Amino acid sequence: MKNGSKFNLKLSAITLGVLGLFAVSSAMADDEEIKALTQPQSTVQVEVIGVDQNSAKFGEYNGLYGHPSGAYPNGALNVRGGSAYTNNEQGETTRWSVTGDNLGLTSRSANASIADQGSWNFGVNFDQLQHNITNSYQTPYQGTMGGNRFVLPSDLQNTNIVDSASKIPGNLGAMTISTTRYNTTVSGAAIVDKNLNFTFEYNNLIQTGAKLQAFSGATIPTGASSGNGSAISILPNPTNYTTDTVNLAANWKNDNAHFTASYFGSFFNDGYNGVNWQVINKSAGGTTTPIQTMSTMPSNAFNQLNLNGGYDFSNKTKLTANLSAGQNTQNQGYSGSYDPGMVIGTLPAASMNGLVNTTHADVKLTDQSIKDLTLGAMAKFDQRDNLSQSNMYNFNSIAAAPNSGQIPNTPMSFKQNQLALSGDYRITKDQRVGLVLANNAVDRWCNQYGTPGTTVTSATGGLNTYNSYYNSASCVSATSSNENKADLTYKLKASESVSLKFAGGYSNRKTQWNQNAIVALPLATEISYPSAQPVGYNSGNVLGFQPFFEASRKQFVGKANATWQADDKLSFTVGGKYTNDIYPDSTYGVQNGYSWSLNLDSTYAYAEAGSLVAYVTQQNQQRSASNANTVYTAGALTALTTWQNNLKTNATTFGVGVRQGELLDGKLLLTADATVSLANSIYSTNTQYAGSASSSNCSAATTQTCGILPGIQNNMAAIKLGGNYQLDKNSKVGLMYWYQHLYSNDWLNNPYQVGYTPSGVMPTNQSSNGYSVNVISANYTYTFD
Repeated sequence: MKNGSKFNLKLSAITLGVLGLFAVSSAMADDEEIKALTQPQSTVQVEVIGVDQNSAKFGEYNGLYGHPSGAYPNGALNVRGGSAYTNNEQGETTRWSVTGDNLGLTSRSANASIADQGSWNFGVNFDQLQHNITNSYQTPYQGTMGGNRFVLPSDLQNTNIVDSASKIPGNLGAMTISTTRYNTTVSGAAIVDKNLNFTFEYNNLIQTGAKLQAFSGATIPTGASSGNGSAISILPNPTNYTTDTVNLAANWKNDNAHFTASYFGSFFNDGYNGVNWQVINKSAGGTTTPIQTMSTMPSNAFNQLNLNGGYDFSNKTKLTANLSAGQNTQNQGYSGSYDPGMVIGTLPAASMNGLVNTTHADVKLTDQSIKDLTLGAMAKFDQRDNLSQSNMYNFNSIAAAPNSGQIPNTPMSFKQNQLALSGDYRITKDQRVGLVLANNAVDRWCNQYGTPGTTVTSATGGLNTYNSYYNSASCVSATSSNENKADLTYKLKASESVSLKFAGGYSNRKTQWNQNAIVALPLATEISYPSAQPVGYNSGNVLGFQPFFEASRKQFVGKANATWQADDKLSFTVGGKYTNDIYPDSTYGVQNGYSWSLNLDSTYAYAEAGSLVAYVTQQNQQRSASNANTVYTAGALTALTTWQNNLKTNATTFGVGVRQGELLDGKLLLTADATVSLANSIYSTNTQYAGSASSSNCSAATTQTCGILPGIQNNMAAIKLGGNYQLDKNSKVGLMYWYQHLYSNDWLNNPYQVGYTPSGVMPTNQSSNGYSVNVISANYTYTFD
């Protein structure tokens, strides 16, 4: 039997047309998607920015400072092309790109690159960053920011701060202080095959401008040849630097190994040898002293050879290692970097002839042979071997004649050995625990220190001999330290929506302290010493003082973090950290300190194209320190007083951000952000004066006031509102409004004001950098294939 069916299907012309239209549209859509993936689009943007206040602090790094009109033309581009995009199916592999950002600002960057995939690549990169330090600095000195010579005006010549106090304010002129970095990089690679390639990189860094620095010079009475005190001028120390670096490397790899041999060279050059400035006498009746000189950074060179590689014993056991050896040299002549009048006799050498050899080696082994367990072991070695010659330098002190100093340069070396063992175990699919045990050992020494000579007695009465340095047990008081550290982490995925992480750590650093070391510090004998000691004994500090960064320390650290994904739209993250430091061997210096922080942030996707982000952070820190002062009676050390100092800092930051797109038929995107940051630091000091059993005499007129100083505040609020509107397929426009306010009241600036400067300090009228700034910008972006 045969059973069949017939269908008689007739399509009208309209039906065929509609089906054909859908087929063409589908094909075009597919082509557009493929094109978007294989042929990236290029963009060019032009922008104009308006700023209503010329604030150096607001424009510290963003480039929005320096135009008196407040108008800043700006632009950006991202242009890409090459036959690899248009003829990839024919085997073409060449790609190129030209990009730029903030092209009209002093925070600009640009890049150009070209590559033949699998064969070679070449690129040039440039970036500039101007650091605007202050625009409130004033000085009577005549000179330029970035220059190295500063002289006083004619009506302040041949006088002193006391007699010419009324003339100084009229001679103060504003000088904006900034530094600018110009960074140019040329890089490339040649690919021999899938296993071997060669790379190079050359970088040229130019730094211009200046940073403020205190210049202390000797005040010299009329007709005298040596100083009777010091006067301080805050001056722009120039950064006229050029640094050239070179990186060359050969890289090889196969299926289970890789190896790289490379060379690194860094060559630093300072365009100046020193800064010349005129010191005004601080004593009534004195006259302006001659031009004096402060040295600047010496030119130097560093060369290093590096080897690194790795080997996979299996897919679960892997080894990596690095080895490098370098040499740093510095042999710039002393000529032009000091005042000949400050030197007694002749210098022991025409230059430092500095030589430092550096060595680094590390090896790391990881293993996952045991199911759910990852083990690791690491060893690291670093050494800085300073072979520079140590010479005795005999000079006049700027403080008071005839207080001469015989001080050696200190070519300190150090060695650091680090060991670490780690393990990470997956308890279940939702739980992991990790443990790291580490040891860090540091040694410090001098290969050679000082030179033999003749015994002399310092003006302070302490014995100071050439031989005491030469025969010193050490050139450094903190000769070595050993630190043991343990870190434990635990991760738990409590549910599909909740993840937890906890971490804790403990470290114990024990420092070996050699108080018999005679360091290169021309300080007087302290009353706490057991007997008369050479100047420089125990680093010139009272016995029991240890700098916190070298002292024995016990540190406790705890961290916790939780994430909750409430649903596919709403999530929360909360975290915290606590750190506690104790310095058990420090009678004086930092005694203890702690810090803690809490943070909470949340994201809510209230619509497909709309999201809300909110966050809040609280940070607190406290540090307690103590120290001792000596009291002189009739020129003799008679007492030792103790004081305590406490520093508290807290900072609160909170903010919210909103983003809404797909408005007006998908053409409009709106954004809004608001941030508030409140920070406050408070010092409090309690001084135990000699002969007093309490601090009740702090307010006595015969002593001084001590207690809690006014808080140092730094409060900032910012609001940003922006939007982009898509005009057509290729064009869009954008608008942005930005308001930012900063309140700052650092009382450190008080002594710089006219009428309030200490004796012998030139005023600068520097002030806290508060501002209220409004910014409006408009941009146009064109996109093309």
